[in-house]
Formats: sequence, C-alpha cells, structure tokens
Amino acid sequence: MTETTDTPTRAHRSDRAATAPGLMTRFRALDPKLRWGVILPGVVLLVLGILVGVDVLLSAGRIHPGVRVGTVAVGGMSTEQAATAIQRGIEPLLSEPVTMTVAERSWTVDAGMIGATVESTQAAEAAYLIGRGDSFGAVVGERLKAWFGSAEVTLPLSADDTLLAGLFDSVSAAVAKPAIDASVVIEGTTARLEPSAEGLDVDREEARTALLAAFASGERSVTLELKSSTPRINEEAAQQALKDAIRMLGGPLTLTYEDKTWEVSASEIGEWIAFHAEPENGTPTAVLVAVIASQDVSAAVLPMVADVGKVATDAGFKVSSGKVSIVPHQDGLTVDAEDLATELTTKLKNDERTVELKMRRVEPAITTEVAQAMGITERISTFTTDYSASNKPRVNNIHTLADALDGTLIAPGASFSFNGTIGERTAAKGYQEANAIVNGKLVPQLGGGICQIGTTIFNTVFFSGLPVTERHNHSQYISHYPTGRDATVSWGGPDFKFKNDTDNWILIATGYTNSTVTISLYGTDPGYDVAYKTGDWTNIKAYPVREIPDPTMPIGMKVVEERGVTGRTIVVVRTVKKGGVLVREDSFKSVYRAAEEVIRVGTKPAPSGTTTPTP
Repeated sequence: MTETTDTPTRAHRSDRAATAPGLMTRFRALDPKLRWGVILPGVVLLVLGILVGVDVLLSAGRIHPGVRVGTVAVGGMSTEQAATAIQRGIEPLLSEPVTMTVAERSWTVDAGMIGATVESTQAAEAAYLIGRGDSFGAVVGERLKAWFGSAEVTLPLSADDTLLAGLFDSVSAAVAKPAIDASVVIEGTTARLEPSAEGLDVDREEARTALLAAFASGERSVTLELKSSTPRINEEAAQQALKDAIRMLGGPLTLTYEDKTWEVSASEIGEWIAFHAEPENGTPTAVLVAVIASQDVSAAVLPMVADVGKVATDAGFKVSSGKVSIVPHQDGLTVDAEDLATELTTKLKNDERTVELKMRRVEPAITTEVAQAMGITERISTFTTDYSASNKPRVNNIHTLADALDGTLIAPGASFSFNGTIGERTAAKGYQEANAIVNGKLVPQLGGGICQIGTTIFNTVFFSGLPVTERHNHSQYISHYPTGRDATVSWGGPDFKFKNDTDNWILIATGYTNSTVTISLYGTDPGYDVAYKTGDWTNIKAYPVREIPDPTMPIGMKVVEERGVTGRTIVVVRTVKKGGVLVREDSFKSVYRAAEEVIRVGTKPAPSGTTTPTP
C-alpha cells in the first residue's frame, strides 16, 4: 500500500520540475527586445502600484496635493479646511459686481441681487474624491493630473431663481421684443384671425450660466445676444377658436326661465366671448380656446333677469327695552352665472340658440347661525343726552348720524373709529348746515350738531369699561354736556376711538326723539365695574371783552353780541375693575379755552332835549 501511494506523487513532482526548466528555456530563447517588452510593463505597473499605494497613504484623510477648486488651492487639506478656504477665496469674487450687456444696454449685477452663494462643503467633498475612483486606471490618472496641477473642481455657485427671474424680467422689459401669439379679434358680429409673430428675448438659461461663471472665474463682464423667441400660439392653434367664435356669433340667443324669455343679440354675445390659452401636454405651445366668460355673463344677465331673483338679506339684531333678539337671515336666489357660461359655451358652439336659466340659492354674509355665534345677548351699557328741539337743522343732523351709526358691529379685538365708520358728513347723505364750534367760534357748518352723538357714544363707552383709545374735548366748555365728559369729532380732524377687548362681537344701537338721543352697546357683558371721580376746576381764566362801536345805536347803549366763556381745566378719572381686580385706570383731561365776549356799544349822538337811554 505504501509503495502504490508514493509512486504517483513522485511522478507529479518530477513532471512539475521538468515543466519549469522548459518555460525558462523558451523565455531565454526569445529575442531580447521581446523579453524587455514583457518585463518592462510589469515593472512599470509594479512601480506605479507602489507609488500609488504610497501616495494614497500620504494623502489619507486629505485632499490630494495639487487639486484646485476654481482659483482656490485645496491640496493637502481636510474637507473642513477646504470648505473654509473655498468660502474665504470666493468672497472677493462675490463682492465685485458683474456688468451684463444685452443689446447695447448694460446692467450692474451684484451677488446679492441674484442670491449668488457657493456650496463650499459640496465643492470640498468633490475635491476629496479626486484620486479615489473605483478603478485603478482612474485613480492613477486623477492623481497624475493632480501632481501636474491640472486637477480642478468647478466652483458650485447657485442663485435664487426668483431673484434671477426678476432680473431677467427687467432686462426683457427693456430690450426684448415679445413674441406675439395668434389671436382672434371680435368686432361687432365679425371674428377675424390676427397672425402670430416671432420675437427676440434673453435666453434665460444661457444668461444664468454666464452670470454664475463670471462670478466664479473673476470675469467682470458678460455679453449676451438676444435669441429668437417663438410664440406659444401659432395660426394653426388658433383656427378652431376662430371657427367656434364665428358659430357663436351666428345669431341672437334666447334665455328662458319658467314663462319668461329674454333675447340677447349677436353683438352682445360678442362682448361675452373670451379666449384663453390651453397648454398642450409636454410642449411649450398652447391652443387658443373660445369660451363665454362667466364674469361678463354675470354683469349683463343678472340685471336683465333681476325680477326672477331675490337679494339675500343678512341676519340682524333687534333691540327693545334693553333686550336684544336676532332677526333671521333671508336666503337669496340668483342666476348661476358660472353654470350658464359653461352651458352657453357648449350650446353656442353647436349653434343651439335657446338656453334655460338655472338658479342657485345665495346665503348672505351673516347667516342666523353666524349672528348667534357673535355672542350679542345683552346690553353692556347705555347713555342718553338731550338737546333743544327748536333747532331743526341740528336735530336733523343728530338723527341722520344716529341712523348711520345704528347697527354697527365691532369684532373681538377690533377698534371702532367714529370718522372711519360714519365717513364724511355731506349734503348728499342728508346733512344740513347748523351751528358748530370752529376755532372757538359758533359758525354754520354742514353737519353741525354731530358732537352731540360724539359725546353720547363717549359716555356710553365710558360706562361700559371698554378701553378708549382716542377722545378730544371741545375747545370751549359746554354746560349742558356732562362735566369733563364731552367729546368733539370732525371730518379730517379730531376722532373718537375705542377697542372691543372682549371675546365677542359688540353691536352699537341708537334711538332718538326730537330732544334726546340714546346710544347703547350690546354684546356679552365683560363684567367690568366702573367708577369715576370728577376733579375740581383748575387753571380758570377770565374771558376777554371786546367792544365794537355801533353808530346805529344811541350813545351809552350796550348789547352783548357773543357771550364770553371762562377758560378752565378739569380731569375725570375712570377706574375699571373686574372681580375686585383693577383692569385699567384712565385720566380724561379737558382743557377749555376762554372765549371772548363781544359787546356792541352805541355811538349815535342823542337828539337835543332827549334823555340818554339806559344800557
């Protein structure tokens, strides 16, 4: 057994030994040049492999020497160091503007205008990958290029597309010749085709690339040529719209609703036809489409058929004896203009000339449910002032203004402005001339008497506890108003304002007689407790007296033409608490100017023998 297993082994070894000398013999028998052709590439590959291995070890964790990002050398750096160096190196380039010239017009563009920034970390990572490819050949090639200084990464500059679009829009507006789309023009009952035309414009992608390249390279100027721009809609794409428009204009239209009919002429139909571009999928072109415009139908048809509709009415509030109730809303009924326009478009294109109106229900802005959610459930405060019923123009103005104020709603957190709510007081609104204090004198003025309402609403708000944000006293003291609690208002001048600081809406309600006006606030009572203290009169100033000679009156006779008013100052302090906790304390200071007294003095000599009259 031992002999049989050993024999084949010895034979195998003998064959291998015999083969090796054979190969060597054949190699030596080769021509010397051929032998070097075999040896030299192997040696070169071996040396390259050793050198690349050493190079890889030397640049481990760092960018290969000789690599540049734009103009910034980053060889031998870590990616973090390279990112910092790139950011620092690009800052001088980004700080200088680039001049962009288009069609002999120039624009100075700085980096901030287009939001130009460099992705320094991205660039550093791209530089690090040089010489670290997947194949041996790529690794050797990239590292050799780096050693010879030709390995470069392009600076990855980016820009804000919105800012760029704005820049190019302004350039196009100045130098471009817009392409003209084919269109359909309607004149009366005739439709015709307007041809398209090519234009010239900036190639925005080319301009973007050129601008960013200029900032990255240090170039400070860019010259761009205008390129031909193609219209979106050519004549072929507008042909169907032309045919549809001609068919739509083919005759009058009859609208019907129940037993009523209305006829619309072809020329009126022409005023309703509109055209819009419908983009073709996957292409920059579009097709022109003829439609009936719903807004034009609404403007023309709704007044025409007003007798078959009904206007929606908001929910309202009714107050009586301090109680408030909701008046339910009323739904409206109107023509469904959008549906009508769609149906007209289809039918008129098919030359169908009779269309039945479709109606739709319309809810008002304030429904009953909305009114219920406003939280207007009780009276918060009320105040009444009185006046003389004999001055008819003044009474008219008070009543007109009260009507204008009645029903005003103030949202939670919103502010009320007297002038902003009422607007200018004009004759067209029903206001008449009545005496008003202007620059310390009583003079006739359109809307005279409105301060009666101003004072009344101020006191209503005063006792509600709500914050008053603007209030002005009259220039002179008026005794029939609450002491120190009057308020003057005028268009273009003093205003009265307060804020609704509650969580619910507030309703202003007014009522009047020939001699009184009452203003109330309704909402959800915030629970404010209001107290006030009226201070003493201070800074009292006597009024001056001016005498005017009157040759029509006898000597010694005096008549008071304008009664003087004493100047004075007073402060009213309001304290507002809730649950015993102070919410706010307000001081309302009123400074009243003195008004001179004017006296007419007689200068007419008395006849001889008569007694001088007693003044």
